[in-house]
Amino acid sequence: MTISTRDIALLIGYAVVCIGIGFWSSRKQKDDDYMIAGRKMTLFGFMSSVVASYIGGAAIVAYTAYVYQFGISAIAVFLGTSAGFIVFIPYALKLRRYSSKQEFHTLADWFYFKFGKRAGFLSASILFVAYLGMLLNQFIAGSTILAYISGWSYEMSLLFASLIISVYLFVGGFKSVIKTDIFQYIVLFVLFIFLAVLLTGEDRRGQAIEFFDMDQMNIPMAIVFIAFGIFIVFQSAEYWQRVYGAKNNKVVKRGFIGSAILVVITGVAITLIGLAAYHKVPGLEAKNAFSEGLKILLPPEYLGAGLVLIFAAIMSSADTQIFVLASSASKDFISNILKKDLTQNQLKKATRLFIVLFSLLAYVLAYMFRDLVTVIVFITGIGFTIIPAVIASFHFKLKNESVIASFVGGLVYIIVIIIMGKLIPEYAIFSIVVAALVLIISQVLFNKLSFFNFDKDET
Repeated sequence: MTISTRDIALLIGYAVVCIGIGFWSSRKQKDDDYMIAGRKMTLFGFMSSVVASYIGGAAIVAYTAYVYQFGISAIAVFLGTSAGFIVFIPYALKLRRYSSKQEFHTLADWFYFKFGKRAGFLSASILFVAYLGMLLNQFIAGSTILAYISGWSYEMSLLFASLIISVYLFVGGFKSVIKTDIFQYIVLFVLFIFLAVLLTGEDRRGQAIEFFDMDQMNIPMAIVFIAFGIFIVFQSAEYWQRVYGAKNNKVVKRGFIGSAILVVITGVAITLIGLAAYHKVPGLEAKNAFSEGLKILLPPEYLGAGLVLIFAAIMSSADTQIFVLASSASKDFISNILKKDLTQNQLKKATRLFIVLFSLLAYVLAYMFRDLVTVIVFITGIGFTIIPAVIASFHFKLKNESVIASFVGGLVYIIVIIIMGKLIPEYAIFSIVVAALVLIISQVLFNKLSFFNFDKDET
């Protein structure tokens, strides 16, 4: 397949709009606007940003690959994430009470605040690795689709995408992330509405019903996918940043409820595309399921434009991962290495430098490693190690040493399964169970040690 002149114009137009948004966001911008959108994010910006950051390369390409592998059961990921947004609301509201006073910027800020420097640094390191993997995933996914539809080389597609993102992100910061996310979700929503209109036609209605055959649902697998969807919300640093940046509690509460609804709608559309490939193109390499599914569903004259729009949406999500990494490097690492709080202006300058560095690093890694599914499995296993401590920190008085032990236990488990050659989804997500068990056991042991030490002091 080769890209048409119309499609090239559409792609260039998208790039120009994104760069324009970056420069527009930088106008009369304060340092806090660059780092956290001035903590004045509105409801529409919150919802669009949450959903758009979720519907990136992982959701579109990797989840479609899961649909191709596991069938209708994979839609449970989106149902789980929707439930996760609702479950996260009380945690988010409590988080806001602290974040406004402490001026949090990252998820690791919570661990620095609650459990000290060692736990904060370790959580930041885990999230750094996970988000570097997520960024790599976005670059691989977007570049693969652009190469597929255009006839360009993978390397050329990768260079084009990384340059667009680094320019508008460098200029506009977090504010441009929010604004381009709004634009991105509008692009996606228009495409999904178009798909819905096509499939409600009399000649296509039976085909859609055939794809969504619930009798083929694998219940145990669906339960695993739902659990995955719920827990992923708690370790996703971008959602924490949206909570910090929201204008008020009402925006957070309504924003997550609205996001839950939009994720289900979007998930149905993505699942439909994967199921089309699942039913019509057996023997396909799973990572190409999205492109092939869209080819089945869209009329030929709209296929190029549809894939270009999807590519644009995927690459726009990469800005979230770059900004999470850059802001974390500035706030969680540099300021702690220097052992002093950086001013907002210093944070802004450091974050800009890291945006350039991480964009370049992602380009190099995506050039070297192109196995999308393996990257997804690895970052899931790494990221899930912090979830037990995250959830428990809101309910219990944890020992700093227990939190650190939980992180280390989960990481050791991931290293072991990699060495054994068992890095598969079923084993990778078990890191959350290992981390939880280590947290419980170490909490009991350290509490007993504290009791004996206290008793000895009294004597």
